[in-house]
Amino acid sequence: MPAEARRIPLDDPVRAVKEYAGIIGALRDAPRGAEADLEALAAEAVEGVLREGALLMAVVTPAQADPALLTGVVLLVPEGWDIGTADAVRDSVEDVGGPDVRQTILVASGVGPVVVAQRVPGVEQARARQPLVAQLQGFVPEPGTGRMLLLTLSAPSVRGWAEHQALFTELVASAGPSGSEQPPRVRRRSAQAPPDDSFEHHTYRL
Repeated sequence: MPAEARRIPLDDPVRAVKEYAGIIGALRDAPRGAEADLEALAAEAVEGVLREGALLMAVVTPAQADPALLTGVVLLVPEGWDIGTADAVRDSVEDVGGPDVRQTILVASGVGPVVVAQRVPGVEQARARQPLVAQLQGFVPEPGTGRMLLLTLSAPSVRGWAEHQALFTELVASAGPSGSEQPPRVRRRSAQAPPDDSFEHHTYRL
C-alpha cells in the first residue's frame, strides 16, 4: 500500500467507522462538535463497502490531488490467467462496461497482466442523475487460485487526477504473489460482468 493511502480496518467495523470519521474530519477541518455527524457519514460508507463484499478500504491523499477512496473486492475468474484472459476481460469492460468507460490498458505486474479501466462520467451520467465520480478500476489476478482482486479508486473531484492515475498504475504494477498468506473469503461473483461489480453507482463523500 503506498504511503499516500491510509487503510481502514474493515475486519473491525466499529473501529473502521471511528477511523474513517477521523480522516473525514481532518480532511474537512471539521469544527468541534461535528463528531456525531461525521460518524454517521462514516458508518454509511463503511456499511456500503461491506455490503459490496469489500475486503479493502483506504483513503488516498496525494499531495497535489483531492482525496479519493480505494476499495477492493475479490472476484472469481477462469483458471489459467494469461494475456488472452486479460484481453477478454478488457474487451468485456469496453463492450458492456457502460458509456463512462473512456480508456482501458494492460499493465504488467508480478502476477501477470492487469486490466486497468478509466471511468469518467459524462453527459449520459449527468442526464441520468448518477453520481459524477471519476474512477480507475484494476483487475488484479491471483495466479493458480481462480480469483482476482477488483481494485476501484473513486474520486469525487478531478483535481490532481493525473497524480491519482500514476499512483494507481504503480500500485497495480507492484502486485506480486501473496506467498503463504491465507486467502480471503471469496464472494462468488463473475469477472465477466464489470458494470454490476463496479462501484460506479456509489459515491463516498470525503
